[in-house]
Amino acid sequence: MRVIKIGGHELDQPSFLEGLIAALRRMRPLPLLVHGGGKAVSAWQQRVGLTPRYIGGLRVTDDETRELAVMTLAGLTNKSLVAALTQAGLPALGLCGADLALVRVEPLPELGWVGKPSAVDAERLRHWLAEGLLPVIAPIGLGPGGLYNVNADQMAAAIAAALPAEELVFLTDVPGVQAEGMVRPSLRAREAEALIAAGVIRDGMIPKVRSALEALAAGVRRVRITNLSGLEAGGTEILAEA
Repeated sequence: MRVIKIGGHELDQPSFLEGLIAALRRMRPLPLLVHGGGKAVSAWQQRVGLTPRYIGGLRVTDDETRELAVMTLAGLTNKSLVAALTQAGLPALGLCGADLALVRVEPLPELGWVGKPSAVDAERLRHWLAEGLLPVIAPIGLGPGGLYNVNADQMAAAIAAALPAEELVFLTDVPGVQAEGMVRPSLRAREAEALIAAGVIRDGMIPKVRSALEALAAGVRRVRITNLSGLEAGGTEILAEA
């Protein structure tokens, strides 16, 4: 069982989507997909005169930003991806974490309407996977007071841990975690934290690496960060401490 997290930047590229569809057609059993869409949310923020703000790689989500995030992530981004997969003959089922309370979250008040996954309905997800469906989950969760924006890396890690998945793959636009101009084939927790402190790992790569470590600690057997060309066997494998 595999969970694949797709970055929002990649979904804007037709060549990526074509390559993803080709890869999914070769996979049996089908994986579970979690997608981002931060670039699209930022674009909508700017359209209405809002300035995107981040703390530790996570988007600060006020009332207006929450509305935009729900509309964009659970709406257009999710359904456009599902439509493309379905037209390619894949049995895609589009959802967000709030549907059927699939992913419940705890609020992170310093970020506004942002939550961190606290509970996942793994039984329902396993049932859909066993039926041969391809769940496609948008990073909107259910918490106190309603809907919460969730970092897609954290959403993917929580789902992978709850299933539990044999492998979690973070698909991004770079071939892996890079240090000194080279992709690291593997990275342990202490090394990762040192690279974060040094500013080598920064921005959106921080929640990817930390989510990967959390997934390993929760029982996921293998976690990788890679691009589409490294999906089968490439990128940076994140390792727990020996």
